[in-house]
Amino acid sequence: MNFSENKLEIQEFDLENSQVFHYKNDENLIINVFFLFANKKNIENQWKVFSNIIAAKFQNSDYMSENKDFEKWNFYIIYISKEKLPKELKNRIENDRFSSRKIVEDNYSNDFNSDEANKLIIKHITNTDLKDIIDQTQDKIQVEYKPIDAELWKLIHKDVSLVRDVDSQKQIVEQISQQKQ
Repeated sequence: MNFSENKLEIQEFDLENSQVFHYKNDENLIINVFFLFANKKNIENQWKVFSNIIAAKFQNSDYMSENKDFEKWNFYIIYISKEKLPKELKNRIENDRFSSRKIVEDNYSNDFNSDEANKLIIKHITNTDLKDIIDQTQDKIQVEYKPIDAELWKLIHKDVSLVRDVDSQKQIVEQISQQKQ
């Protein structure tokens, strides 16, 4: 799923010292993603206003297609700041349930462009990279563990499960202590 930028010509989006971007996919079921790129102060002061503008201008019958039920639940706002935002502010924004799902990406160090927008959409919304992540994880799982000290590792029998067996754990620690002496 690829998202393309839609040009915005709305005067309300002329927020001071902020940049606004709108991306949406080209599928039958449309997902709208808005980005507000601003500093900490502006996000703190403008996030709610921005959310209200999105709700008023875009979450209405005139804007949506015939798939209104799907589309009304697929409005996202990603607030981006190069600065670290306070945890309380992030929680307040992300837990606000009015109009759209809100995501905060702080400490952002990349230059924002269409590639970066799509990476953020994958990371936070579509998760279309999960197959790649799982494949990479499977490769790691199948690699045999090679201990630093093979002699100590031999003290643990392969058929022994040590998860909740405190006595076996103590016994192995004692054997390790004796080996070190």
